[in-house]
Amino acid sequence: MKHFSFLLFSSLFMLLIVPCSYAQQYSSKQIAAYVRSAPSDVERNLAPLVKYLTEPFDNDYDKAKSIAFWIASHIYYDSYLYNGADNKDTYLRKSYQEQSPSKLLKSRVGICVDYAALFQAMCRKAGITARIVNGYAYPAHLALSSAVKRNYAHSWNYFYYRGQKIYVDTTFMAGGSLAADEYPNSAKRRRALYQFKKQNKEQEQTASIYGYYFDFSYKDEIVQKKRIHKER
Repeated sequence: MKHFSFLLFSSLFMLLIVPCSYAQQYSSKQIAAYVRSAPSDVERNLAPLVKYLTEPFDNDYDKAKSIAFWIASHIYYDSYLYNGADNKDTYLRKSYQEQSPSKLLKSRVGICVDYAALFQAMCRKAGITARIVNGYAYPAHLALSSAVKRNYAHSWNYFYYRGQKIYVDTTFMAGGSLAADEYPNSAKRRRALYQFKKQNKEQEQTASIYGYYFDFSYKDEIVQKKRIHKER
């Protein structure tokens, strides 16, 4: 009965979503609304989650956007792992261990390499060719010195659509973060993460979505955002 109710809900929701262009692309607002309506029981594992997120859409562009929007609104950035102890210098803590996509789906907290790996894994389950890009992301006024390389190492993605690379940075799209000053030591960090996971289980926990970094260009970013994504 529960499965039937979910299918009925999905069918009704798909009828409400009307494509906004001849190319069958949906508006970001429509996709965001659909993403936020994902039932909690499909969000526990990659396969059912990807199926839900991509089912209404006919092309890889909208499918990838739905996936990116879910990641950006449900995965929180962990500033503690990529931040200096004095909050002045930025670096990756030695205690960091890269999370598998399945583990990140449960923890809901990670850094850029975790975001990028999850996006790639979800795209692949949807039949979309996606890759991870490793490089640097930093303010445009800075020179790419060795210090910048150390402090601004970053990972993001691209996927192929109609023969073109579409660049996506789900880390920059994410609206939620756990600030390092909320738990400056390991004991407070453990308590904060425990509380976060508890809240996530008890209720839907979503953050805002910064849509600019879905299908962005390196050149436009310099002009519009005064930032640089530079590949290694």
